[in-house]
Amino acid sequence: MMPSRSPSIEDPLTGQHLTFTHTAKDTSGSLLRAVVRLEPGGFVPRHLHLRQNEQLEVLTGSIQLQTGGSSLLLRVGDTATVPRRRLHRVANAGTSEASFVLEVHPARRIERTIRLSFAVGRGVRRLGKQRRDKPNSPASSAASS
Repeated sequence: MMPSRSPSIEDPLTGQHLTFTHTAKDTSGSLLRAVVRLEPGGFVPRHLHLRQNEQLEVLTGSIQLQTGGSSLLLRVGDTATVPRRRLHRVANAGTSEASFVLEVHPARRIERTIRLSFAVGRGVRRLGKQRRDKPNSPASSAASS
């Protein structure tokens, strides 16, 4: 099952808001382009792409790109490329929202992967809220002690 086809999705667990601007379908598979907004404290979890390169261009705020053993602070207008098979993580480095353009070459099935991971994040968030709101649950009992 494919999650919603809306061009904009969000992951409340990681503080990511993503709007697809060019998809594999739009570009005959050559690239995926999206604008990613990160809330303060927001991040893109550590991951790698076996067959794709990733490029970032900061639009607002600043982001911290961690790859391998190094860390790079990127500010408005800065770009960085993460080659395939390189483990990396992106985080908002400031106290206000940060945004960047994300490009993945070739697109392959990255849109589906992103949509599914965001759907899992939304589901986990709802499950956690239900557990906290349920009377006599261990979470609500601990909170009231």
